[in-house]
Amino acid sequence: MSPNSNPLIPRIGDESVVASSWERFLQDRPLPGAGVRNVVLDSWRRSRSEAVDPSIGSAPTADGDKINQLRARSRDLYEAAKPVLETLREILRESGTLIMLSDPSGTILDLNGESRARDAGEQINLAPGGCWSEELIGTNAIGTTIATHQAVQIYASEHYCIDVKHWTCAAAPILDPLGKNLLGVVDVSGVKETFHGHTLGLVISAAKQIEGILAQRDAELHGRLLEHAMAGFSRYGNDCLVLFDQRGRIVKTSGSMQQAREMYGVRLPFEVGGQVPALDFAIHPAERLRLTPPWLRPEWLHPVRSRDGDLGTLLVIPIGTAQRQRSSSQTVADKATDDAFDEIIGTSQAIATAKARARRIAPLDLPVLLLGETGAGKEIFARAIHKASGKPDGPFIAVNCGALTRELLASELFGYSEGAFTGARRGGLPGKFEQADHGTLFLDEIGEMPLDMQPHLLRVLQDGIVVRLGDTRERKVAVRIIAATNRDLKADAEAGRFREDLFHRLCVVSLNLPPLRDRPADTEAIIGRLNQRLAQKYGCPPKSLAPDVLHHLLRYRWPGNIRELQNVFEAMFALSDGDYIDGSLLPPHIAANAIDAALPPDEIRPAMTAGRLAEMERSAINAAVASAHGNLSMAARTLGISRSTLYVKLAAMRT
Repeated sequence: MSPNSNPLIPRIGDESVVASSWERFLQDRPLPGAGVRNVVLDSWRRSRSEAVDPSIGSAPTADGDKINQLRARSRDLYEAAKPVLETLREILRESGTLIMLSDPSGTILDLNGESRARDAGEQINLAPGGCWSEELIGTNAIGTTIATHQAVQIYASEHYCIDVKHWTCAAAPILDPLGKNLLGVVDVSGVKETFHGHTLGLVISAAKQIEGILAQRDAELHGRLLEHAMAGFSRYGNDCLVLFDQRGRIVKTSGSMQQAREMYGVRLPFEVGGQVPALDFAIHPAERLRLTPPWLRPEWLHPVRSRDGDLGTLLVIPIGTAQRQRSSSQTVADKATDDAFDEIIGTSQAIATAKARARRIAPLDLPVLLLGETGAGKEIFARAIHKASGKPDGPFIAVNCGALTRELLASELFGYSEGAFTGARRGGLPGKFEQADHGTLFLDEIGEMPLDMQPHLLRVLQDGIVVRLGDTRERKVAVRIIAATNRDLKADAEAGRFREDLFHRLCVVSLNLPPLRDRPADTEAIIGRLNQRLAQKYGCPPKSLAPDVLHHLLRYRWPGNIRELQNVFEAMFALSDGDYIDGSLLPPHIAANAIDAALPPDEIRPAMTAGRLAEMERSAINAAVASAHGNLSMAARTLGISRSTLYVKLAAMRT
């Protein structure tokens, strides 16, 4: 090939040579030494290897449902591209061209241009839904850009298929700013008389602008994601951690990736920007389930949430925990007892009464309804009842009815058959009822179950028969139901918010769990057990508590119950230096609550102003950050200052 055979922009004067070379190429005859650019010749070769028929009259098209799915999956790209493509359309308004955006597969998601150009484009399916990958329609700007990840301009006879040869097109790739994966393509096309060399520069500029918008948006989202995930990185510091954003892209990693591979067969693109489709929120949940690799365990996935919704996912692969469990397995076995309720800590009358009733309930093969406030330990009781039942070796399956959408909850509970919906797994999938067969199904937050789903649950409870979504086959199951709620289901049933017949079916036996404030004598024992567990988790000795810290923790009323106590204590444990937890780590609302309760009103202000102002500010900031588990926005709200002010104060504290 001559030096002129590989320019970025086609040369109109070479068209006859290119046309002749294309004919010789199809006949597998030697080509002349010049005239066909390398990028075009390489594309012709790929087209031939894919057995593309050069006589194809138009590109294939995706059906309506598929187009909608692809648009939903590329929503972020479309929103970022929209203003840029509008500007490009204004620039090319009188040029007789079409401005297009395609997804990474080459399917056109959006198209703009004057009606005459659109009519001409529709003749070859250069229209929304048209699929322009090389393997389907041969050499063209969109498909060749996808194949090379490089901007390209294709003119007339350079196209591979005959009916496309009277067109010219220029395209540029839009690359993921984080991982450089292909997100889509910007393309400008028109009949060959509209050819202009500047068009390639325009699409390259447009693609770069879109990448800039995406990069700015990603920086903002990832900042919030990292802020909310900070507590997780402290809590699981000895394990292998991988933080994913909403699109399933890796944002941050920590820990030994090699150990994760060796212990669990983990196979991840560990570099930042690598993507795991199973964690991409834009993909339908059923499709994500199908894409989940066999090694990925659901219990390892921890959603990272803000008040505005899910920000991403923290994958916690238990490296340190598993090693400690193996090294201490014999010790644990020696200490094991036959009491299934040993994990429920406390000796107060309130908890003793609840445990005694639970022991009587456990052997009975009856549905149980656990009633209690959020964080009171309903799942711990459910697991203990299962272990003390007549089928302790059967499966224990837990489902949070308030954490799933209606559609996902239905498929989770009842399963689905192959072809039940788009993306359904081949062979179908058993639901939680089938998975819990000959065991226990724990339905947490049962009061949040949609009203129209409740008859289906009632039928399973009455007949013991499950029918998967999209199927007609009846499957017999033997499952014990333990349900839990913090709502007054009886009142909800009377008000029509919950089916009365389902309420009576679930509430054959009920168990009320006392809130932590009703058993203050147990708080110290729970703190002691938490101290031991966290010492094992973090691989360090148990930590000593300053007397004032223990005093404050014992006086606080814990509206979030054991769960709140566990979260607060773990944050203090993880953030403390050495083996001592001092008062600076107390969340401000707990410290203030204890002081208010202990001192008369006229003594509170002198006590609060006794120390140096700077030290008090430092303690308040540390405590607020600990209470918010590293969420600086929440900490700033607690302190009554802006987040930017908090950043300044934290920076000053570090100097």
